[in-house]
Amino acid sequence: MKRLAYYVLVIAVTVAVLILLWQFRSVLILLLLSLMLAAALRPSADFLKSRGLPVSLSWLLVYLGLFAFVGLAIYLLGGHLMDELQKLSNYLVMLYDFTYRSWSGGSGIQQAIVQRLPPPDQLPEAMAGPSGLSILRLVFGVGQNVVTVAASLLIIIVLSLYWSTDRQHFERLWLSLLPAERRMQARGIWQTTETSIGNYLRSELVQGLLAVVLLALGFYLLRLDYPLLAALLAGLFWLIPMAGFVFAAAVAFLAGMATNGQVQTALFAVLLTAAVLAFLEFVVEPRFFQRNRFSGLLIVIMVLILVDAYGLIGFVIAPPLAVALQVFAGHAMRIMQRQPEDTPALTALEKRLDVAYATYNGQRETGSEPAPELGSLLQRLESLVAQTRELTE
Repeated sequence: MKRLAYYVLVIAVTVAVLILLWQFRSVLILLLLSLMLAAALRPSADFLKSRGLPVSLSWLLVYLGLFAFVGLAIYLLGGHLMDELQKLSNYLVMLYDFTYRSWSGGSGIQQAIVQRLPPPDQLPEAMAGPSGLSILRLVFGVGQNVVTVAASLLIIIVLSLYWSTDRQHFERLWLSLLPAERRMQARGIWQTTETSIGNYLRSELVQGLLAVVLLALGFYLLRLDYPLLAALLAGLFWLIPMAGFVFAAAVAFLAGMATNGQVQTALFAVLLTAAVLAFLEFVVEPRFFQRNRFSGLLIVIMVLILVDAYGLIGFVIAPPLAVALQVFAGHAMRIMQRQPEDTPALTALEKRLDVAYATYNGQRETGSEPAPELGSLLQRLESLVAQTRELTE
């Protein structure tokens, strides 16, 4: 009866925790994004700390550098991007007018489609709706979304900064909830998971940035009409797991066709895109992240699930979350499969160290002076065993 009551209590607590997590899912998502951002930026802060800077100052400089980089990119590229968007809108209007007129005298299917579309001279009124309310709703919705995203980014950065500067205290807090004999394993799993997430995010960010820069230069040399816009879209699509190349190549093809309508230009754009993305896949990515250690199918499944639930935010958090789950599952499986006799007891290690010391001292007493490095190694081993004993007690 007591066991049944225990199981019922465990199930009730689990359900209650899941309900709370669902009710506060927006806060949980912001927390996850802040942890991911901190994991991605940690090597930069560690580099500054290794140069003697305080922890808080190192993280502050890292975030200021990030803000400066983003602001400089917007300042340098924002005007060109707006010009290309205006040029693209004019091209689409002209394309619509040409298609409408050509299809009006085309086949029966084309004429049936055209009859359901507004004439080119009535297109602005159709898009604006009655009294322009559709445009006003669109502008209001876009403005509201921009404010929401800006506020969320500010919260993420603040949480990430707090976590980064006070990481050790947070880790000690949640590790103190675990039994003493499990804390070392939990700390190792946490640090490995955080490192893997950071490596994945840095790999994706560097690849996306290089894709935009290299493709923009290549498209400019090919004299495409929309080099920056096409490169930006292709770089974003490249971040899609497994299917990113297909969408990026499609963007390059459409940009080539929109330039002069020649298939040759579009094929050149696709070949350039393939060369750049192959360079990122086989040269750049292995320097940051070993993708073959993780299942691409699980990443795609997580993307589909979280995008359906949370939209664009789900697309952002799904890949690193899938990486974290695979790292955690791998550690859990190794712990479950590990036999007790596979890990030598700490007492046995201490006895073997005593034997090594006795042999070392015996050689010195007989006049056969051992190598100095051996004594230093024994002292180091003794210190490590003592530290391990303190942590496990």
